[in-house]
Amino acid sequence: MNITKSLFVDYLYFPKLAWRKLHDPEAYKRINKMETEEQEEYIMNLWQQVEDAVKILLECKYHTTAIDLMPDRHKNDDQEQDDDDVFVQSIKNMEQSMERTLQSIREGKSLLYQPTFKLWDCLVRADFMLANWDGSYDLIEVKAKSRLRKEVMNDGEKKPIGEIEDDFKHDISFQKYVIDSVLQTNWLPPIRNTFFAYLNKEYYRDGAIDYPKLITIDQTWGSQEIEIIQRGKPTKKTVDDTLMNTTTIQEYIKKMERELALSQEEFNKIYPFPGNKYLEYFWQEKPFGTIMGMGVNGNADVVCNLFSQEKTDIMCLSEAERAYFDTKSWTGRGRAREFVERYIQCFPNDEKIILRDQIKEILNGFTYPICFYDYESINVPIPLMDKTHPYQQVIVQYSLHKYYPDGTMKHYGWVLAGQWEKRVEQIDIPHNPNLVARESEKVVYGHYKDLLQEFLKDVGDDVNHSTFIVWHKPFENTRNKEIGEIFPDLLDDFLCINERTYDLKEIFSTGLYFDLHFKGSASIKKVLPVMTPISYDGLDVGNGGVAMKELVKLIDNQIDDENQRKKLIEDLLIYCGQDSLAMVRIYEELMKL
Repeated sequence: MNITKSLFVDYLYFPKLAWRKLHDPEAYKRINKMETEEQEEYIMNLWQQVEDAVKILLECKYHTTAIDLMPDRHKNDDQEQDDDDVFVQSIKNMEQSMERTLQSIREGKSLLYQPTFKLWDCLVRADFMLANWDGSYDLIEVKAKSRLRKEVMNDGEKKPIGEIEDDFKHDISFQKYVIDSVLQTNWLPPIRNTFFAYLNKEYYRDGAIDYPKLITIDQTWGSQEIEIIQRGKPTKKTVDDTLMNTTTIQEYIKKMERELALSQEEFNKIYPFPGNKYLEYFWQEKPFGTIMGMGVNGNADVVCNLFSQEKTDIMCLSEAERAYFDTKSWTGRGRAREFVERYIQCFPNDEKIILRDQIKEILNGFTYPICFYDYESINVPIPLMDKTHPYQQVIVQYSLHKYYPDGTMKHYGWVLAGQWEKRVEQIDIPHNPNLVARESEKVVYGHYKDLLQEFLKDVGDDVNHSTFIVWHKPFENTRNKEIGEIFPDLLDDFLCINERTYDLKEIFSTGLYFDLHFKGSASIKKVLPVMTPISYDGLDVGNGGVAMKELVKLIDNQIDDENQRKKLIEDLLIYCGQDSLAMVRIYEELMKL
């Protein structure tokens, strides 16, 4: 067993996650959204883009060329995942890789890329090492993140100026421990300084990528004081970036060596609780009807306590035990207790709870034409388009169904398919299963603002009197607010849409409509098949994650085959159109009540 930096970090965060990483790699892939080889390749490519950007920055800043020490590898068919742990197990010649690293250090090469170090069972493949004038090196760890520091309230705003988050400190502490041990054994100076390189969230692309502005180089300073404003008064706050000490790291390594080699049964005796956020990955599906099947992120302590007493079946909870959920969150709205009570009421006879009068009051407040709309976005580390920043949710597709009092509908579906000269193409999809009375589906080329303007044209004068319906409005409303901030000329219309928006999900998330067959979820993917015959099965693009990946390929012009490109555009339009139509069908079912 090789103990790598990622395995070390996982163990400190949640020991069972580390055990799964070694013994159940398929579950671990699901956690990292790498369920298929294509998804894995896509995610790894995004991470590599950030590493490449840091490499360009360092080479330009220090007028040098990085020495590529990436080890030679062989492919193990049983280990497809190209993460840190699998990588180090596939190195062809470990001794040769380490010797190349040490030789480059002895020669004083100015910038090392992917140097390899091994100390007993601990193996580190670092990102960059930068030489100092005295022969020592600085360690630079690259993260495909836009924030590594904890947020601190400063002058009325939360700002990422606190200490480095624990996971990242654990990562670089482990690396420094292994590298320093190897260097000292070889009579070489230890690491002098440690840095993180990550994305600047405030960077907005304007033309070619500006790497010094895109990348933040952040040093871990140990303990220091910073000045902040709290309640209108200047004050000082201690920020502690101190890395983990050698003794503590060694103790954790010994524990890992003992525990991670155990069988699942033996390991579960030490760590019996299966966790909270990882249940759906470890158990395939959260066990509905138990306390673990609830949204337990806000109830982890409560659930863990009941689990240790072997009290997991909701039907077996006492009144006092149900009260544990009073102040915690089931859906983010403080309704865990309500869920428990509804479940107990409905379970014996598989009943539903439908508060018809309250639902009717909500629906009667809608004004026609009702505009059901859905966005699809891309979210990438290196901005693809001007006026976007790292990891911005950039709207590149929408579907809009306008629903009239007589039940007729008009549908507008648009997708951004490229960034070259602006043009619009009408598209006909004869095999579209979601057709309504009037269809207008188009492809737009140009800037993503062009797509947003087309959306407002489709809404037209209805922006001032229609009700807008979405599912989980924090997403759409936040995007609309961001659009107004980036494009002030669009601000009024998008804020008006926000003011007139109702979240259809709330009828289900607040328990106005409760059905055991929703499996405790208010997700449209759970509600829809229970209420209507619409299904996402059989769609070539069947979920938002796949849609985002394919949209990136489309916009970044990564598809050469024109037939494949046309088919993808159609699939994306069908998928997004089904999302907004699904809300219509659920609304119609609610109206029947």
